[in-house]
Amino acid sequence: MNRLPKLLLSVCLLASSVTFILPKQARASETRLENVSQCFNVRQMTKSEDVRYFVDATSHCSREYDAVYVQVSFLDGAGKHLDDGVWAIYWCRPGRREMHEFGVPKGAAGFERVVLRRITTDFAEALGR
Repeated sequence: MNRLPKLLLSVCLLASSVTFILPKQARASETRLENVSQCFNVRQMTKSEDVRYFVDATSHCSREYDAVYVQVSFLDGAGKHLDDGVWAIYWCRPGRREMHEFGVPKGAAGFERVVLRRITTDFAEALGR
């Protein structure tokens, strides 16, 4: 009789650990299948002031991301590259529209256009490391 409670406890612990492991594995495979650069849509990036630009983006991704990083380049009126930058959206949820204004780096003074370079969820990749 003394062994029955221990056996039941072991079975319950095993069952609960399987319950917690399976959803994580399922989410991991879903993350690998979804390409955030395809489902996170940057609709518009426009100059709003000499030192600021406006961003309009929407997540069409199937899951929430802690952060989505967008690498951009700043160009002058002739299309000459001036500088690069990164902006981030935190707690990026499916279907959510994001409208923000960001400052430009010093090297982008005189920019006329902002162009998209890459979208990623990897912080190190976003910073080019």
